[in-house]
Amino acid sequence: MLAPFESTALSVLDVGSAVVAGGHASNREAFANEHWRYVGLDIEPGPNVDLVVAEPYDWREIADASFDLVTCSQVFEHTEFFWITILEIGRVLKPGGLAFIVAPGSGPLHRYPVDCWRFYDDGMPALAKWADLDVLDARVQWRPVYGKGDMWRDAAIVLQRPARDETREARARSKVALIKSAHLVQPFDLSSAKAPLVESPLAICAPLAMMQQEEDRLFSEKSELTHKANQVGRSLRAIRKVLSQPASDIRQD
Repeated sequence: MLAPFESTALSVLDVGSAVVAGGHASNREAFANEHWRYVGLDIEPGPNVDLVVAEPYDWREIADASFDLVTCSQVFEHTEFFWITILEIGRVLKPGGLAFIVAPGSGPLHRYPVDCWRFYDDGMPALAKWADLDVLDARVQWRPVYGKGDMWRDAAIVLQRPARDETREARARSKVALIKSAHLVQPFDLSSAKAPLVESPLAICAPLAMMQQEEDRLFSEKSELTHKANQVGRSLRAIRKVLSQPASDIRQD
């Protein structure tokens, strides 16, 4: 999707960028480009963190409409109030800017430091509606075609901040201010004038079906019998795991 923009100056914000365990990869490598500025944001210092915000749900360190692209991978399940986080993502995106969010739709408990949520097919599009963002692509990995990590059934979505008219923009700003004020118990001011917003070069991106196409490609690489055999193998491993545990420790993942 970003291939046409490899020589274009882009600013990239990676929300929840910290590498929390050895062997885990980060998004920084995916955006290694001399024309792109990558900023890793998190709530605590750590590996791959460039910016530590003082308040998890009010990124005052970041100006409105200042990033072309926001990524957020495997963070929303650990975010107690993700409906505020999506408003902040929408706020910092330039008009036409894109957001790519991935969070599990299944999988076992894994606290960093909490594990609160899972997302089904309608979850991410509902968040887009709440944040006044357009959906370009959305997919939940229900088909076990990726080899590893299938237990998470990742929900992924590509969002775009639209170029809103003055009324729609004012409504979006009001929602952000009201929700954050209610959560943070801080005053807000809706009367201050806003500078004209600069559109992102990514505004020309159109609705996609890349995730569906990639899943179809992976599915077609193996026979239907192989896919069924792999699923049987996964089920047998799950049965062995249950049989090896005390009954009091069994969780239904």
